[in-house]
Amino acid sequence: MDISASGDNMKIENIPLEKLHISDLNIRKDHYFGDEEDDEFTKNIESIGILQPIVVRPNGDKYEILIGRRRFLSAKRQGEEEIPCIIKDLDADEALDASISENVFRKSVDPVTLGEWIKKRLDQGDISLTQYAKKIGKSKSTLSEWMRMNDLTYELREEVQRGSVPFNIALKVARMNLTPEQEKILADESRSEGFEAFKKAVDRIKSSQEKRGAPKGLQVIRINFGMESPEYRDLSRLSSESGMDLGDYCLSILRKHVRLSNVDA
Repeated sequence: MDISASGDNMKIENIPLEKLHISDLNIRKDHYFGDEEDDEFTKNIESIGILQPIVVRPNGDKYEILIGRRRFLSAKRQGEEEIPCIIKDLDADEALDASISENVFRKSVDPVTLGEWIKKRLDQGDISLTQYAKKIGKSKSTLSEWMRMNDLTYELREEVQRGSVPFNIALKVARMNLTPEQEKILADESRSEGFEAFKKAVDRIKSSQEKRGAPKGLQVIRINFGMESPEYRDLSRLSSESGMDLGDYCLSILRKHVRLSNVDA
């Protein structure tokens, strides 16, 4: 049923849910649906209905959802047969622009997701970072910071998405240009010991980076134990007694452990 129409490439209709699917260009396509906030949203729709149509674009005889994923999933959960939709005839770049623009001002969308999709959009090569920032109403520096999340390892990005590592701290880590091994150690620290332990590990790395000529192996040791820990002091003493550099001494222990493990196997 056609409710109204406006513009040459846009109209509003009630569309059966069976004809709708979430677009691959919807930046929240793979986000989990069903947490407490989603449940409250669904109850709200059950109570007062859908007040704002979702935005879709034609795809054959069906439609791709660009904006309104939660409204669609909530309506589906409620057993609704149709939902009001704004139908816009957009190409792929325009569709992605619409999805990004809708989500950049939402606090619930994590910076990792935003960074991934903004990079994907800019990789099309038809628009610069400065131009795109102006187009979607965000500062160039904000977009650059979101895109820096792409420089982190998968493990650390996952911690940011979980909310275990704040964005400002993740940005600090991205700017430290750590090795993938160091970032994985930090992610493990966040996952197993919590944020405070993670933050201390970051500070220890930063401190070790400031010490000129600190070997990478030594940095890894400092991340795990800290320079003031009993373990670090014991390792320093043992390496000194063996006449070896601390990093080389720890590497020799690991090699010996691996060899013995292979023999036992």
